Amino acid sequence: MTLPSPVELAMPARRVVRSELFGALELSDSDIIEFSDGLLGFPECRSWALLPGTKTGTAWLQSADHAALVFLLVDPFIFVDGYSAELSDGEFRRLQAKDASEIAVFSIVTLPPPGHPTCTANLQGPIVLNFNARRGLQVVLGEGPFGVRTPIPMSALL
Repeated sequence: MTLPSPVELAMPARRVVRSELFGALELSDSDIIEFSDGLLGFPECRSWALLPGTKTGTAWLQSADHAALVFLLVDPFIFVDGYSAELSDGEFRRLQAKDASEIAVFSIVTLPPPGHPTCTANLQGPIVLNFNARRGLQVVLGEGPFGVRTPIPMSALL
């Protein structure tokens, strides 16, 4: 039996995540964010990779479980004036976060049909991430001024 070298032990495990949009992505296990409950409508999809978008405040959330499942995300604090999201103590615990400085908030974007210049962002069901703990959660915010189809110009995103 051959034992791994100290260098091999220090290297994070790698895996290939298949994406219909991005092709084969070679990622370390530390690049994967775990959602214990999946996302709304996709409870079986629990492992996701966050990939950088082309513009500041954008990212892609690629399922590590299903190659065809990928979402465009936006930082709602950049794209929507006055946005706020209150998390419960239970949500902080589930994210293994002690305070808000450990948390990033994103909104899922719905892309329009060809020829339409405006996308919409779901501000009422944001994706909340703790990068340090590699934990994610989709929360549903209570009543407020932000809905599930807030318009955002496509030109601002891509």
